[in-house]
Amino acid sequence: MRRPGALVGLCAVAFALAVVAPPAAQARTDIVHLRSQSFLLSGFSTIFPKVNVPTPQRSGYITRMDAWLVNEHGQRVSIRDVMLHHIVFINAGSPGIDKNGSCPGRGGEPFWGTGEEKQPLILPEGYGYQIRAGDRWRMQAMLMSHSLRAHRVRVVYRMRVVVGATLERVKPLWLRANGCTNHPSYDIEGGLAPGSVHTKSSLWRMPLSGRIVSASAHLHGSSVALTISQPRCQDRTLIEHKPLYGLTNDIVYRARPVLHEPGPIATGHFLSETGIPVRKGEMLRVTGLYDASRPHVQVMAITHVYIAPDRRAARTCAPLPQDAHILWTRKDGRFTAPVAAVPLNGLGDDGRVHEIDRPAGDPRVVTGPQALVKLTGQHFEPANLSVPRGTAVVWRFTDAGLHNVILASGPRLISSTNQTKGFRYVKKLYEPGTYKLFCYLHPITMTEVVEVRP
Repeated sequence: MRRPGALVGLCAVAFALAVVAPPAAQARTDIVHLRSQSFLLSGFSTIFPKVNVPTPQRSGYITRMDAWLVNEHGQRVSIRDVMLHHIVFINAGSPGIDKNGSCPGRGGEPFWGTGEEKQPLILPEGYGYQIRAGDRWRMQAMLMSHSLRAHRVRVVYRMRVVVGATLERVKPLWLRANGCTNHPSYDIEGGLAPGSVHTKSSLWRMPLSGRIVSASAHLHGSSVALTISQPRCQDRTLIEHKPLYGLTNDIVYRARPVLHEPGPIATGHFLSETGIPVRKGEMLRVTGLYDASRPHVQVMAITHVYIAPDRRAARTCAPLPQDAHILWTRKDGRFTAPVAAVPLNGLGDDGRVHEIDRPAGDPRVVTGPQALVKLTGQHFEPANLSVPRGTAVVWRFTDAGLHNVILASGPRLISSTNQTKGFRYVKKLYEPGTYKLFCYLHPITMTEVVEVRP
């Protein structure tokens, strides 16, 4: 692993790189810009659009792809206003040609995704992701507003498409450390000794024989690494994706209010023209590694692996290819994850958002063994609660709209899914201390502090 000062910057120059010289005179390379429909984000809201999106409407091979947000005037949107937390593009195929992904029953093939790390799709020279003019795409994303003012944004996605030439095609596999669960994220309880590492692994059966020629990763704040290992070869590590975190003055730490633990600004991108051989039916182990000393809410450990189909791929545990290397989209940064606490936020008398220690109001003191909190009218009732150690706190959802109960800071994990009226979330709190909570869908109005007495 090279130090950040020696890293190769790709993001700004990826589309300026030399392209493969097509063998036929009629072959060409198109730079295609497309846009999603617009999305409205009111003050500090979070939305999860799942929509159909335009396609290049041509047959060929994608060799590069990236995405960003623009406003109604086509100008890029700053993270200070709206953040593209994560995004994935899914190809449902064209008439007569169905695409499939790594998990059964999902419908379509996730072929590229990224997030805060702004990791573009990069393939080695001579390789491409094959598309057809009749393909149907959909997009799934998470957009977070950092602004009190409402914003209307679109996702712009740019591709380099080689048309009229035959490249070596790749099959994308979307692999997660938590397997084919209903949620792409998982929680980390925390509370272990400083320096402890939480690991979560899942085995994935390869659907084809071929060579891994490219792989990228999506990780969250506090991540240590994501690894892909090969159990049949003494579980040797094939690829290690390391996160690169921003320096202290990076905009990811200056954007206010802080609504979640800031993630990496880049993750190591694996490339090899030769490729790493894998065989159909063999298992690969995907492992996410995170800090285990503190609770971490809804983290992700996802790798997008691109395999060039090859029935002749080696069956033996041959040495890894000598041309295998890691590329970076940022030159600056640090490999050690900073401790970045998420504060509570509230709207002041001046009409601006300020960090707060706790919401207004006296605490409700409960002697146990159970305490009830209502999520109603976009508020927690009570907003301040004091309970003895071992109390079961019950959060009852009474609003028709979606809410959640998420830990901002505290000794142990508290994390519910997004739910609506009738749902109950129960957590027994054994560890004394101060638990600061909020709903990340309504982070300014919905805050709560629970004090757990010894």
